[in-house]
Order: sequence, then structure tokens, then C-alpha cells
Amino acid sequence: MIKIISENTLDLSEHIRPGDLVTWGQASGEPLTLVDKLLEQRAAIGKFKAFVGLSLTGNIKPEHADFISCISYGALGSNAKLAAAGALEFIPCHYSSVPTIIRQGQLPIDVVLVQISPPGPDGTHSLGFCNDYLPIAMRRARLVIAEINENVPWSRMETPLDEDQIDFAIVTDRETASMQVPEPREVEQQIAQHVASVVEDGTTLQWGVGSIPSALLKAMSGHRRMGVHSGLITEDLIDLVECGAVTNENKGVHRGISVGAIAIGGPRLRDFMHDNPDFQIHESTVTHGTPTLGQIDNLIALNSALEVDLFGQVNAEQVGDRYLGAIGGQVDFMHAATVAANGLSIIAMPASLGKSGASRITTRLNGPFVTTCRTDVDMVITEFGIADLRGKTLNQRARSLIEIALPDQRDQLKHSFLKAN
Repeated sequence: MIKIISENTLDLSEHIRPGDLVTWGQASGEPLTLVDKLLEQRAAIGKFKAFVGLSLTGNIKPEHADFISCISYGALGSNAKLAAAGALEFIPCHYSSVPTIIRQGQLPIDVVLVQISPPGPDGTHSLGFCNDYLPIAMRRARLVIAEINENVPWSRMETPLDEDQIDFAIVTDRETASMQVPEPREVEQQIAQHVASVVEDGTTLQWGVGSIPSALLKAMSGHRRMGVHSGLITEDLIDLVECGAVTNENKGVHRGISVGAIAIGGPRLRDFMHDNPDFQIHESTVTHGTPTLGQIDNLIALNSALEVDLFGQVNAEQVGDRYLGAIGGQVDFMHAATVAANGLSIIAMPASLGKSGASRITTRLNGPFVTTCRTDVDMVITEFGIADLRGKTLNQRARSLIEIALPDQRDQLKHSFLKAN
């Protein structure tokens, strides 16, 4: 049985040491009360490090760098503000590698703060919204503190939570972190219709978070016998299940079950996940790992990018000197989908970049990094159409990509490519 203490008496300086590396659950799995305590008591703890994942709250601010050195695998969510202020360092790695570098000690986690559900039907607790690399971090850590939140679902897990690893817990009744996804615009709906036209019934989907993925999934409502095996899970899954599009009957692994590592959503998703025999939250060694992905021969990887060059190389991380994204799980899923017998790796994005209106299809990547190499991209799709890169030479790739770029940029792209090649 987990030892329960009062939130009001919790003094983290009695448990966390200067120099410790602390981590906690991501997205809707963030233990908000424990993190608030950590920030409030940071001076009493002394200087320490924090490995932070996708954050939806913005609770960690640049001024907290007085005692906390933050590192991450990306600048996702509100972490982008930390990155812009120079208060966040990055570990460039595939998302599937995070558990490995924790287990092997390259990322030596000392303390884990974890949000868990109240006891479920069998009397055990669940990790609820976030499984991913937390179990491995908990096994490696010196100290694990849990926040038992009444608003967390008792999600089914392939491997039950080892409650013996939890040193003590507090109990809260706090609304979990979530995010409001804007309604898809006309451009995003056009992109979604193009994507839906190349995705066949009976395939297995992976997607990210945001208005583009939401539009893509809405466009799949007419499909049937679809499966879900994704790193991120959003409320869009519920609509696909309720309309009959997702049944998971054709999956090569975890047949009949939708699988994810992290879930982002509010009460509707909580109610869907709670004790649902058709849904499981898995560790990222399963969701992103090659042994599992290699068993899904019909994987469709739906991802986005900041820009794509005329060779098909993808930048999903940085524009100029601004770090905005992450390697994350894109490479894990894109490569798996490319080599799958009936798979397809897709980059879906608007042709123009945000308020600047710059072309996302470029002669040369503006950012310094290549996130996904050209060999792992089957298709690039914008509102102007589909560039199918499979089996094409470099010149053919360039011509296909120019055809789906902004119309007023096509001549310049063609001229620049011919000049450079």
C-alpha cells in the first residue's frame, strides 16, 4: 500500500538534494501540484537539474533558472518559451532512445514526480495519461513521489504499475493539464482531404498533436477497419471509434486495442480511457520501439514539419535561431512506416510558414538541422497537392515538391534548384 502524506506538510528540500536530476510526467500526465511545490521550494532545495518533456502549462518560467537547469528532448508546448530565453538545453535523440539513455545512466534520473490514478477495479493505481519513459525512470531513481489525482483515469497498461517503487504520495483533486486545439482552417482541411485520399481502409495510424493532425483524423471518418498505434493520443481518437472508423482488427500487434504512450485531453478523454478494454497506455519502448513497429506492416505515419527541402529532407526543429520543435518520435515512426510492407510515411504541412508567409518548401533548409532524412519520406502533402517521392530521382523529387509549393514561389524554387545542381 502506498504511504500517503499531507500536501500541506510536504517539504521537498527534505527529499531532493542539490545536484539531483528530477523528471516528471508529460502533457496531461504532469503532476501539477508536485511541480508547483518544486518550483516554490527550489531555493530551499538548492541548485538542481530537471529533464522536462512536453509541457502544456507554462508553469516553468525562465526566472526559475536561478536554481533549476532544464534539459529536454525538444521545445514542445510551452517549453518553446524557455528555449527562446536560453533557459533550456537539448539532448538530440530519437524518442525511442530516451528510455535507453535513462536505463544506461547517460541520463541519470535521481527523482521522479509522477501523477497516478486512484485505485481502479482491481485495487491498483494506473499511470493514467502518461506511461512513456516513466516506468524506467522510476526503476532507476532514488526517490519516487506520486500525486494521486481524482481526475486521472485508471487506464489499462500492458505492464501494471509497480507501486512498490513509490516512496510516498499526496492526494489531490485538480483538473489535469490540457490544451485547446484550434478548429482546422480551410487550408488544413484541404491538406486533410489530400491525405485521406492516399490512406486506405484497414491501415494503422500514428499522428501528432495540433490542428493539422486533428483535421487529418476528421477526414478519416469515412474509413473503416483502421488501427491506432501512436506515441501521442488525442481526443480525436474518440470520434474515430464512435463513427466506426477505428476497430484495430487488422493490426499485426495488439489486435483489437488502440495503443498510445501519452494522452492529451480533458474530461472526455479521461472518461474514454477509464477502464476501457479497447485502449491501453504503453511504455515508449513499446510504442516507439523497433521490435513492435516492425510487426505493423500497414503503418501510416502522419507527421508535420517546419520546412522540407527539394531533396525531401525534413526540418521539424528550428527556424533560424529559434528552436521550436523536436526530433521526438517522428523519425521512429517515419522510418518504420517507410520500410513496412504496406506502410506510408507522410509529411503534411501548409505550403507557407506562419505569419511570415515564407515557403515551407525550400531549396535549402533554413534551420541547421535535418530531423528526418530524405530516405524516410514517402510523401509530402500541402494544400496544393501530393508529392509522391517514392522511386524518384533527385531531379524528379525536386519537380514534384515544386509543384505543391506556393504558386508564387515555384519559379524561384526551380531557378534556385537548377542553379545549384
